[in-house]
Amino acid sequence: MHLFCDESGNTGVDLLNADQPLFALASTNLDAERAAALVGPLLRQKQVEAKYTKLRGSRDGQAALLKFFSSPELSPATAKALIADKRYYLITHLVDKLIEPPVHENGLDLYDGDGAVGLVNVWYYAGDTILPGAWEKLLKAFLCAIRERNTPAYDGFDQVLRPAFLSAPAKDRDIATELALAFGRIREFIEPFPLHTFDPAPDLFIMMINKWMAAGPGLYDVTHDQSKPLRRHEPFLRALMTPIAARFVGYGNRQAELPLRIRGLNFADSASHASLQVADLIAGAVADCMLAWSGRKPSTDFHERLRATRLPDLLVDGMMPSPDIVRQNERETGQSSLVDGAAQFLKEVGYTGREGS
Repeated sequence: MHLFCDESGNTGVDLLNADQPLFALASTNLDAERAAALVGPLLRQKQVEAKYTKLRGSRDGQAALLKFFSSPELSPATAKALIADKRYYLITHLVDKLIEPPVHENGLDLYDGDGAVGLVNVWYYAGDTILPGAWEKLLKAFLCAIRERNTPAYDGFDQVLRPAFLSAPAKDRDIATELALAFGRIREFIEPFPLHTFDPAPDLFIMMINKWMAAGPGLYDVTHDQSKPLRRHEPFLRALMTPIAARFVGYGNRQAELPLRIRGLNFADSASHASLQVADLIAGAVADCMLAWSGRKPSTDFHERLRATRLPDLLVDGMMPSPDIVRQNERETGQSSLVDGAAQFLKEVGYTGREGS
């Protein structure tokens, strides 16, 4: 099977970007002929490429998009979309990189029972309550440390963390203490990871390929739009494609298969591939509509009419916050967490991470 992928809202490691708070990745297995038949009606005179952002700006464009997303050609069997809340994604790294290591040192597996996921959601929704007046400063200092990777940035984080912890109300002091244990250790916790570790693009790409792999056996050829951010991660992605013994990593239903069953990975210009344009249209619509449907931007009649199309069915998963915090996906004997399992796989294939640092 040949998959075609495109994305929307890619800002790399700029995870607190106010203008583009969501990142979407879409893919389709529609061949060139079927994709061209879908995209053709959206092209205007002298246009060679259909773009969601351009089409949504006119009444005729919106009508064409509504017809496009109502096509029976589009279903989870032919197209899938994933979305990530970048702020939520940043908090996943705060939990994974700063809270999990000290907890692990004390003999606890934070990934068991989706403990880490629950903790990320707690911080996402209650960060301002746990660290009143300091939560936003802490996130910005954490992101600065990730991007700058120097002594001033690390010291700056500690200078924010200490008073932030002291500001925590007594009832929240226990959960704040878990984060305070990272004081003086952020360099130790962050520097082993290349910068691309903190970019949602490769994570969503891996998740996307696993969604297709879960449908059945076989290898995939993958063509991705010419994405400079994702191309920077190409050595990492190719390492995950290394054909060694297959395994599942993770607990319960939160598992991933490695290696990625990709036979060939290449990048192409979407103007020359109708299938890539299908993916672009889906990614753009998902990012736009999720902002509107979640109340982060005004929802227009166009956004509401898109609810009645096939678009919502194409959104199969992602990395988004949820107020529903439950214990699930318990560790079973012999299983490794997603993080430990992926690290072991990369060690086996000899990947060091230096290419993307």
